[in-house]
Amino acid sequence: MSKRDKKDIELGKLLKQESYDAEPNQWFTHRVLHKLPAKKDKTALHMAWFFYIAAALLCIGYWMWVLFFNDNTVITVRDILYFAIAGIVTLMLTFSPIVALFRRE
Repeated sequence: MSKRDKKDIELGKLLKQESYDAEPNQWFTHRVLHKLPAKKDKTALHMAWFFYIAAALLCIGYWMWVLFFNDNTVITVRDILYFAIAGIVTLMLTFSPIVALFRRE
């Protein structure tokens, strides 16, 4: 869906009519291509996604173990520590995509 109104369309037509027609130059493309930035390496992005998904799977596995297989009759300091760490990691994994989404806008 286009957000162009009548004035935008008229301005576009005017610019096309009044624009300067450049002469063909065989070196133009060559010079422009050499000034373009290099392609970004996406290896780091792929590795970040891999570790994010691995961490999410570990968190899901931990919470499944806590809910279904853990003995809740005795709670130790270690259990409280593990629960706190898992809660913090889970919150970070939950809110990091939301923060990244708002940072882009």
